[in-house]
Amino acid sequence: MENSLNHALNLRREGKLFESHHILEEMISVDPENVLLRYEYAWSCDILAKDDEAISSYKLALKLGLPEPQAVNAYGQVGSLYRLQGCLEEAEHILMSGMSKVQDDSLLKIHYAFTQYDFGDSEEAMRWMVEALLSSTRKPEILLNQRAISYLGSNLDTQDIMGSLKGPFGDEIKASEKEKSLIEKVEGVLKVFEPTYFHGAWTFEFHRYDLHFADSDDQTRRAAFAAFSMMAGIWETGSATSFMPQHERKYTGGFRPDKPYFELNGYIAAFYSNYTALEQEFPVMTVYAVAALSAIDGRSKLGLEQDFPEMDPTLFQQFRKDILMPYRQVKKKLPPFEDFLYEIGWNSSYSRW
Repeated sequence: MENSLNHALNLRREGKLFESHHILEEMISVDPENVLLRYEYAWSCDILAKDDEAISSYKLALKLGLPEPQAVNAYGQVGSLYRLQGCLEEAEHILMSGMSKVQDDSLLKIHYAFTQYDFGDSEEAMRWMVEALLSSTRKPEILLNQRAISYLGSNLDTQDIMGSLKGPFGDEIKASEKEKSLIEKVEGVLKVFEPTYFHGAWTFEFHRYDLHFADSDDQTRRAAFAAFSMMAGIWETGSATSFMPQHERKYTGGFRPDKPYFELNGYIAAFYSNYTALEQEFPVMTVYAVAALSAIDGRSKLGLEQDFPEMDPTLFQQFRKDILMPYRQVKKKLPPFEDFLYEIGWNSSYSRW
């Protein structure tokens, strides 16, 4: 079987398409549920413009459990063939199904963009094409501006796009009548921390928590570092954006340049300079914070020091070398979450139960 398949594929490579297809056809008649053989047969039908037969064979191969590299192409080809036949709803359905089942769906997003264009929705088509670009590129100049590209690509028909990015703001932030203390702000989050924990969309009220990692008051010190470890945790899960590069902020909606934002550089600097003391006093929070930052940095295609151009690159590179890389090399299971709750100052009265 394997020799026959290799012979058929070699014939295809030599341009002997009909001879190759004939061999595959004979093999399929003997073993119709061989998943890779079924895929190669579908591909052969596709090449020979036997579109209906190609669609049915691709779909059967997917049903039989086609491995992802071939599955991505199968979903894309079925979607494309349906679209070219004018079956737009069928194309949309198969492409959406594929995107929900494969990891690298850039190709499917491109075909989906073509389908949306044929539906007459050019703005939606461009949005999906931009998504395909951003999910597949490794070009640093594109990655550096990915939020801007995504926002602008999704609002091509918006009149006065720059005007929509701006809101009324003054030169100074108006202080609230009664400014909450650092500890009060952290306790406010703890009261909504359960049951979602790091997967909740909760956020911290602004405070320069990073300035208090070495505070003389132990409760302030605990609350400040708890805020950072929790912000790192929700950032890592993607449930909320704790830190955002300065050049991307106006593309998120509700941007106010007079509003203070959490600046990653300050938190990395404070964590790094106080690392030894924090690790001794709060070993569990330290591990959770390092684990989250390591995962975020590892996922970045550029590295966090380039994702955040305002950050001191030498500082973060040294932080990665001294803190993140040793953690990755000897990565162990995180301490029990109950220990993390204890260290952040969880109080049983916070629980809604």
